[in-house]
Amino acid sequence: MRPFRLAAIVMAAVLGAGCLVNIEKTADPGPAFAKARAEAARVQGRPGPAGHVHVLVWDRAEGQLVQVSLPMWIVRKAAKDGDLDLDDASGTAGKVRPHLKLDEIQKAPLGTLVEVEEEDGAQVLVWLS
Repeated sequence: MRPFRLAAIVMAAVLGAGCLVNIEKTADPGPAFAKARAEAARVQGRPGPAGHVHVLVWDRAEGQLVQVSLPMWIVRKAAKDGDLDLDDASGTAGKVRPHLKLDEIQKAPLGTLVEVEEEDGAQVLVWLS
């Protein structure tokens, strides 16, 4: 699944829940990713439960940058049988694991959780704060 599609699925699930969702057109996602990396680095390795999961996705083909910030209580509600299912209907999820265990997320230290750059230039950054 293309990273933008993943963000779209997450976005659709949380639009009514009062989460922060920001979508913009851009040819250069560099400043947004630099800011996100700095935010993740600021809390990197700190103990304590995460309060939010943040996802930043840039789809080069669409020129769209999507940022989603989810409170952990919504992540817990979205988890089915303890898994966060990132698969699309075709059963593919690009290079990102199709399932993340909620326990893994809750036990992870704050900061960067996943960072991926696809061959087509698409980028994904997931961090906890």
